[in-house]
Amino acid sequence: MASNALLGKLILALTLSVFAYYFFWVGVLPFMVIDSSDASWIHSLFPDRKFAFLVPAVFGVCFIGGLSVFTLYHLRSVKQN
Repeated sequence: MASNALLGKLILALTLSVFAYYFFWVGVLPFMVIDSSDASWIHSLFPDRKFAFLVPAVFGVCFIGGLSVFTLYHLRSVKQN
């Protein structure tokens, strides 16, 4: 098994690369002016822009829902004791 430092560096690198990809997708790509005659290879690297806001919304709802279930589960177990 990898050491904690190596695992931390791996998680950090993965997180920074996902952040950079998402930032370029949402923050930079909409402002790039590309001629319609030019075959834009950069746009082929990213999904449609509607998913740029749908994906974080789904993850946010799942996170808040999971946090609520976790809290209610533990509150119920404390109430029973």
